[in-house]
Amino acid sequence: MDVAVFMTKDPITVTRYTNIYDARRIMEEHNIRRLPVLDRDRLVGIVSKSDIMEATPPDLSKRSIHEMNYILSRMIVSEIMTKHPLTVTPDTPIEFAAKLMRKYKVASLPVLAKGRIVGIITESDLFDAFIEIMGGNVRGSKLILTLEDKPGALSNVTYVISKHGANILSIVSSRHVKNSRSSYIIIKIDQEDPSGIVEDLREIGVSVASRFEEPL
Repeated sequence: MDVAVFMTKDPITVTRYTNIYDARRIMEEHNIRRLPVLDRDRLVGIVSKSDIMEATPPDLSKRSIHEMNYILSRMIVSEIMTKHPLTVTPDTPIEFAAKLMRKYKVASLPVLAKGRIVGIITESDLFDAFIEIMGGNVRGSKLILTLEDKPGALSNVTYVISKHGANILSIVSSRHVKNSRSSYIIIKIDQEDPSGIVEDLREIGVSVASRFEEPL
């Protein structure tokens, strides 16, 4: 799946001249933690809630709220933003975006199309993607299989599932790191009791466990 499926479209933005007090107020009003920073529609940075916290006077307890707000209103976003942030495009695979975030330890990536910002994808969006891909939003039974890595192994499983009239809601595979000759396969189906499927799979030599799951 691509970033476009899970990103927040048309994110709220600020300019490089927006003062920090206003940036913080915008974040609080819209319950968001970061704001892309634009200069004439061109992305020049990103400012986060943690950036603003770091800019807040450390001896806050000794200052009045009005004094603190005055200090923040005199500082502009360009003084604390992360300049030239990493970006992706709408057709970037979701797993590549996740790799970028992990590798460079960032919590979000602005999404650009033809040089203009069209969205933002965050860690929370990646969690939503993971839940959806794993079938966590739908009611059904999960089959956890270990399959030999050879042609036709998965088709034998799907044939058994279809023979029992079950519909596959999601399917995910992961190759064993220590044993490249087998893979984990997790299949979510729309049946509450998959015991018949499990029995038939075991009869053809497939290692399988199952559990019923309600939507998250």
